[in-house]
Amino acid sequence: MNSIATRNVSIINGAGGHLEGARTCAGDARMLARGSRGRLGGVRDLFLAAILLIGAGPAAATLVTFSFDDTLGMPYNSSSSPGANSLVQTYMQAVWAGAGLTGATSLNVTGAGELSNNRYTGDNHVVGPFSTCVRSSGSTYGCNLIPATLGSTEGGVQGSAVPHALGTTLSTVDNYIVNNGSDRITVVFPSPVYFASFDFEIFPDGTCTDDTSAACGGASLPNWPDFTFFANSSQIFRQVATNPGSSGTYCESQSSNLNNAACDNAPQYLGVSGNNWFFPNGVTTLEFVDWPRRIGIDNLVVDTEKPCCSTTLGVPEPGSMALIGAALAGLAAVRRRRPAVSA
Repeated sequence: MNSIATRNVSIINGAGGHLEGARTCAGDARMLARGSRGRLGGVRDLFLAAILLIGAGPAAATLVTFSFDDTLGMPYNSSSSPGANSLVQTYMQAVWAGAGLTGATSLNVTGAGELSNNRYTGDNHVVGPFSTCVRSSGSTYGCNLIPATLGSTEGGVQGSAVPHALGTTLSTVDNYIVNNGSDRITVVFPSPVYFASFDFEIFPDGTCTDDTSAACGGASLPNWPDFTFFANSSQIFRQVATNPGSSGTYCESQSSNLNNAACDNAPQYLGVSGNNWFFPNGVTTLEFVDWPRRIGIDNLVVDTEKPCCSTTLGVPEPGSMALIGAALAGLAAVRRRRPAVSA
């Protein structure tokens, strides 16, 4: 099982960004070794540089962002049914190659499909805010509700996510991916990744419209929605859906609006992966697993290099061991050559 830690990073919106502050550890150590003057002082600095290099990783860590909104094979999907898995795979391969990474054609995606904007609303149970609402007693609600989904928000949670303006042009479409024909989205990368973060959604539907046995599949509520994230087959976290209106989330949906109900009770969830997940040993396979029906992800960010000066201790690289060995030998030689101090 891989060792899992967490860290906070500033995510750069682009296919090939870098972690700020990750560039100096190894470089500064090498500069210190090259710029030393004097026998003892130089060897002492060489020794210090070797110590710094033991904990230093690569000079920079490359972030790759899959927003699913680019023009690289992810067009607007006007349907509420997911697009083909091949579109998702082609898009992710293009982003990987665009980041200057090798092996793009080996990046493999299964069980995924593309959706656009808020075309899919979980049998009309996805909740959201009203843009206009005129209600009259004894009649249906005359309300215009905007479902808050991955396709209408960015990095938000139900209750605080404000849906943005949507359109069908490339500059206004908000795409995301969902599981399609499988209980999970599986992404296999050509080389290890050391970090992941993403937005995700647990969609509701008509198989679990309330927290009662009659409305959710039986006494144990087997249809209660959840979301599980795996890396190299190890479970990283699991999120269970919540009832609309709880913890300040939106309360009403298109379904409750049409049925004159104050709130929709179908459990669901919209949020972010919370912690930015760091994998010190690297992983190649990420899995996003649904309940029995549908989950989605958006704005997937992965880190393809170990960050410099990671707090996770590892085995020193051969070059670092050679440098520290040379430094120790130099210290010993200088000590032998120093003249004895007379009494």
